[in-house]
Amino acid sequence: MRGLRKQEGTVIFVRYLIGAAYLPKPLAPYGYRLFRNLLPFPDIALFIDIDPKVAIRRIEARDHTREMFETEEKLTDVREVAKSLLSGEWIVIDNSTDGEEPFKKVEMILHEMSVL
Repeated sequence: MRGLRKQEGTVIFVRYLIGAAYLPKPLAPYGYRLFRNLLPFPDIALFIDIDPKVAIRRIEARDHTREMFETEEKLTDVREVAKSLLSGEWIVIDNSTDGEEPFKKVEMILHEMSVL
């Protein structure tokens, strides 16, 4: 990461900070703060939100075995914790609608922030 700061380009991280939501609920805020202070924070932080019922429908449509967190109950719990960790630094994108609308929103934000 430090070497990349001197270069131009885009670096995308997935779930590193909000991954703290998978910790036991009382520990999640501490884990988030630890990672937030330890890791460089991105110029743009997007939280791609999805209704757990929609997520389950999409999971069932794929040709894979479910992972341990892929139940509606666990997705609901993790989503609740994750959303509680978000601050004003995060832009929330609703990915519960099918089609291209969520992608268009992300693309619009990236254009507005001069990333694309």
